[in-house]
Amino acid sequence: MKIRLLIKDPLEAQGLKWLLTSQWNDVEVDIAESADASTDAYLYIIDMNYIMTAEFELPPHAIWLGISSERTFQTVYKALSLKAEDILFRPFQPDRLVKQVQQIRFRWRNEKTQLKGPVQQREAIVTYEDFLIGETKAETPVLFSLIAPSRLEELDHLVRELEMHDFPLHYDIFPFSDFVLVVHQLKDLHVLQEAYSIFFAQWKRQSDALLTVYLHADESRGRTYRELYKKMRKYHERIFYDGYDILTIEQEGFHWRDMDPFLSPLEQRKWVEMLEKRQVAAIREWMEQDFLTLESPFPDPEMVRVRLTSILAQIRRYMTAKSLKSQAVEHAYHLLFETVIREPVMYHIIRSFLAFIAELLQSTEGIAEGKRSLADKVQERIAANYWDASWNLEACAEELRIHKSTLSRKYAAEAGESFSVALLRTRIEEAKRLLKETDLPIAEVSKSAGFTHSTYFSRRFKEETGMTPYQFRMRQRVIERKAVKDTAFL
Repeated sequence: MKIRLLIKDPLEAQGLKWLLTSQWNDVEVDIAESADASTDAYLYIIDMNYIMTAEFELPPHAIWLGISSERTFQTVYKALSLKAEDILFRPFQPDRLVKQVQQIRFRWRNEKTQLKGPVQQREAIVTYEDFLIGETKAETPVLFSLIAPSRLEELDHLVRELEMHDFPLHYDIFPFSDFVLVVHQLKDLHVLQEAYSIFFAQWKRQSDALLTVYLHADESRGRTYRELYKKMRKYHERIFYDGYDILTIEQEGFHWRDMDPFLSPLEQRKWVEMLEKRQVAAIREWMEQDFLTLESPFPDPEMVRVRLTSILAQIRRYMTAKSLKSQAVEHAYHLLFETVIREPVMYHIIRSFLAFIAELLQSTEGIAEGKRSLADKVQERIAANYWDASWNLEACAEELRIHKSTLSRKYAAEAGESFSVALLRTRIEEAKRLLKETDLPIAEVSKSAGFTHSTYFSRRFKEETGMTPYQFRMRQRVIERKAVKDTAFL
């Protein structure tokens, strides 16, 4: 499309020429050296100072835009009477001019198509059926683009802008519930990449919703459209790590690596310690190291979500131990759970996680120490330190700044049991949980529960439960299998 600029200021004319030619490959811009509009240009961009001059004449049926520094009725009336497409008053935003020219250019392209003869109904490159259930193979090289907006309500707007954009060659648009898929005939990857760069930049000027665009060129011709569709869906899942506001070409496919989604006993113990000691900085470092420093190949996002819910379980245990059951805390906890399950970008989940923990720990600081009994304080310290085999009555007394004899006597009077009995019971309960929920060796269970030697652990465990650790584990397996069989029968 040819555009002729009739602008009095040479610097402004050069700037407008650069702006327009940088947007489109098929736009030719000519700067008139005088008030001469006698060319075969399709669009004229004219300084209104020329229009207001009596001797100036527009070509018949000219399509033109006016630019003026004077916001007067006479200027607007003159432009309207000569059927200007629009008039822009200086200073104007460049994207406003680009948008006007884009609309005119869209008309120009349609007119070119009509001049070639009656518009024939074209056959689509591919159909929804090919994506979902078909085995149709790509007969020609194609480029797939997956475009996802950060706000789903922008999907319709996105489809309209894609339909109007000047992509070279034949392409088809397929809206889905959370992204748009575009399939192009592929001849020159560089040209298509440039077209998407222009689209990406134009979108950012007109919408505050961010876009993520994955481009994937397939020149093999051997893959089915369904295989390519599945690959693009996997790219969409990677937004969990990449976030929004990116445009990237993906040459190869990728796979998720394996990861254990559950916290190990050592990690659970670490979380208990960090929460009990209100170590906000340590928690932040742990979360950032565990989740925000991941490198490709990434773990499956669903496994990461499960791991985050495992941490939530430790937070729930802490809330229960601290009797944090207010309506506000419960509401915030359930909002965080919903964020873990549904938020598409991991960075936002971690940010919400850390904000919730900081607020939660700050609220526990407000609990007056004097309102809690000595037994409560001791039980909190046991819950935080039972895993440490060297931790004992003396260490607890030092943390609470009280003599160990006084602590032993007062705790026994308040709790109705000795300190050593309470500590042993806590360690045995943790050992039961590990024997039931994990496949850790007995020696590792002993160590994780806070026992120095596995033989001593086995003896005390049998004294408390009537079974050895191995017998207890086997009994639990039998109970679990019976429960599964009964459920299947029902």
